Order: sequence, then structure tokens, then C-alpha cells
Amino acid sequence: MLRQLLSLVCLAILAYAAYLWLPQHADTYDPAQSHEQDHAEQASTPSAPKPPTSKHLERPSTAPLRAQSKTSSAALPQTPGRPIVNTLELQMALARKGFSPGSIDGTIGTQTRQAIRAYQIAHNLSPTGEFDVATQAVLQITDPIYDLVTLSQSHFSRIDPPPLSWKERATRSRMAYYSILEMLAESCMSDPDLLQQLNPNLDFNALQADDRILIPNMAPVQLSTRADYLQISLSERTLQAIDSQGRILFHCPVSIARRVDKRPSGALHVKVLVEKPNYTFNPAILSSAAAREGITQKFVIEPGPNNPVGNIWIGLNLPSYGIHGTPEPEKVGRTESSGCFRLANWNAQTLIDLVEVGTMVQVTP
Repeated sequence: MLRQLLSLVCLAILAYAAYLWLPQHADTYDPAQSHEQDHAEQASTPSAPKPPTSKHLERPSTAPLRAQSKTSSAALPQTPGRPIVNTLELQMALARKGFSPGSIDGTIGTQTRQAIRAYQIAHNLSPTGEFDVATQAVLQITDPIYDLVTLSQSHFSRIDPPPLSWKERATRSRMAYYSILEMLAESCMSDPDLLQQLNPNLDFNALQADDRILIPNMAPVQLSTRADYLQISLSERTLQAIDSQGRILFHCPVSIARRVDKRPSGALHVKVLVEKPNYTFNPAILSSAAAREGITQKFVIEPGPNNPVGNIWIGLNLPSYGIHGTPEPEKVGRTESSGCFRLANWNAQTLIDLVEVGTMVQVTP
């Protein structure tokens, strides 16, 4: 009897000890709760619509972007939209805000880092050129990310075969797009390679009406504030529109002259604004092409996206010099011009609405 009583006392002491311990430690480890939280975090992670994929698809990057800083973003200001989850969305978000990374291709490169840095300077953030925590809190993206375009005869009516020579250009009534791929890529500010990667099962050389093509959802960029002046950096190969408060309104890559002696510097100004310009072939300027084709007289090439100066001409007060578009936007900033400042057609279109005759253009080394 005494032995049983002692056993009951011991059990009571153990139960009381457990009671004292559990309230302090019960939250420390609960496998069921931990598993449930993992699923909750996964469910709350934003996700973009996934494009068609291919076993060999290397671009665009859909890998999650990682913060470049361990600083907490809890106290940083938030903006409408959702967090950016990959490089393609980052480039799109920058371009939509007027900070162009060049042709959108889903990869981080010099032009994307320059656009990030310009955006950071414009928003009083540390200009790291990286998509860090502070920038993630301010720069977000809105859906939809993609458009699905159904081809019609109206698309095909805008296409002409590419000319084989400068002389043939002179015979054309327009300088139209040369392919559906080129036309759609330009409409969404993208590299043609990106569209091919988003649509791996399409043969872009055998497209027909009713074919459907997935493209990034990009509308023309229109900014409400006029530029006080433009700044072109020859070393950075960038153009920026600056407002009256000294803030960057617009940023984009630019091609500059191949020859150093052809690169203007210092203070210039806008002299003329022309949308859908024609182009005068001058054998004295394009001497190599003229000699190759036996051209001795000037002639006019009609307007169109494949006109040598693209869809926009912003003439400067320096004779024969201007800021203009290009038939090959994916090469802007990576190749060099004969002397002018060359932009992607979509960036030239945004820029012409920001300037007026007399707007100052400062060209720095």
C-alpha cells in the first residue's frame, strides 16, 4: 500500500513538472505546424504566368531574383503592383517606367544595370545598379505579363521582303517590316530571340493567319512631364531626359559614332522634330556603300520602321546630326553609327514627346 502511494506521488510530481515546462516550450517545434507554414509561404509567393518552355531554353531567365542586401524592407515604402520575380519582369517594369534596358531579352547585362542605376538615382535610392532590397520595395510590376497575339491578314499586309541593295531601297514606296517576328518584337520592345524562346513550337518562317504568338505585354511609354534638357554620355552610351528639378525622367541606351572625330561634344540643341521621316542617301557620306554599288547621285528612301533613321528624326543644330530610330534596335549601344545618336524606335518615339525645338542637348565624354 505504501509502495502504491509513493508511485502516485511520483507521477503527480512528473505531471506537474511537465505542466510547468510545456507553456514555455510547446511552440519550439511542432512538425505539423512547421509543414503547414511551409505551404502557407509557398502559397503566398507571387507567381507570373509561365511561358511555354523548352528543354534547351536558356533565356529568358525565370529564376527568382535574390536581394543584394540583407536590410529589412518592412519599413520601406510600398507601391501598387506585386513583387518582381525574375529578370524578364524586371526589364519590363523598368521599361514601363521609362528606364529602358534596351531590347528586352530576359538577361541581366550592362544596359539593364544602367537602367536600374538610373531608376535608383531618380528615386533617391543608393545607385548600386543591382536590384537590391530597397529597389524591390519601390519598383514592382502589374499583371498581365504576357499578351497572346492572333495573327490576321492585317499583320501580313505590313510586311515586305528585305531589299538586297541601297538601290533597291530607292525603288520602295515604304520601308516596312521584313517579317512578322521583327514587327511583333518591336511592338513589345523585345529582342526577336526572346519571342522565339517564348514560342519554341512555332516556325516563324511559316506563319499563317490565326497562328497565336506569346509576347511580353508592353504598351508605348508616354510620360507627362517635358524634359528641361537631354544628357548624352559617350562613355556610358546612354541618353537621359532631365526635368527642371534635375531628376531623370527617361533613360535609354544609345549608339554613338564609330570614329572619335565624328562624335560631337558639348552643348547642342534640338532644331527640328520629324515623325516618319524619309532619308536622303548621300554618296559623299556613305562613300563605301556608294562605291560598292556605283551610286553617284543622292536619292530619297521613303519612311517606315526599316528606314535607316527609323520612325523618328530629332535634328540637332549641327549639320547632318540628329537623334533617331533604327531598323535594328537590338544592336543599339552595342554597335556604332556613322555619326548620329541612334535609339531603338520605341525609345525615339517616347523621346520626341519629351522635347521641343530649342531643347538643350548636353553631350559629355
